[in-house]
Amino acid sequence: MKALKIVFIIFSILVMFILSALWYVGFLTKVTIEEKQAGGYIVAGEEFIGPYSKVGPTMNKVDSVLRIMNINCAQSFGIYYSNPNETPKEQCRSFVGNIIELKDTGRIIAIKDKGLKVDTISSGQALVVEFPYKGKFSFMVGPLKVYPAFTKYMKEKNYKTSQSLEVYDIPNKKILFIMKYSK
Repeated sequence: MKALKIVFIIFSILVMFILSALWYVGFLTKVTIEEKQAGGYIVAGEEFIGPYSKVGPTMNKVDSVLRIMNINCAQSFGIYYSNPNETPKEQCRSFVGNIIELKDTGRIIAIKDKGLKVDTISSGQALVVEFPYKGKFSFMVGPLKVYPAFTKYMKEKNYKTSQSLEVYDIPNKKILFIMKYSK
């Protein structure tokens, strides 16, 4: 009987630890979708083709180039052109990098001279989810939670995707999932 009690206590502690870890990384976070204006960014980055889980080194490269130029890189981004449920992972296309702050927009030619592509993400009506950033696991958990909610919401409203964007605002500990749409 005593052994059964010890096993129960160990099992309970393990379950509490797992639930706490899932809560901490956002797996138990409720996804709240807002319809609002989003975008209006000037961005610098590079194109990437391949599994979205492998964009990290490209993002780090862009970040390094900009930091060497003393350009503040408080927010990074990813535009994801391909639906990974419909496109082979090796063929998924994206554009990743950093959002350029207004004070650095006068340096766009210098940024281009470093080999980075500079573009704008226009402001427009979008579905927006703010997801907590609690570490690298948030980059995996967020999409698992948010994109199915986007898909369901868009199906109910009969919206069509026009652009999928993620903004990684690490200093403010959040990830913005932005799904621009058309009716």
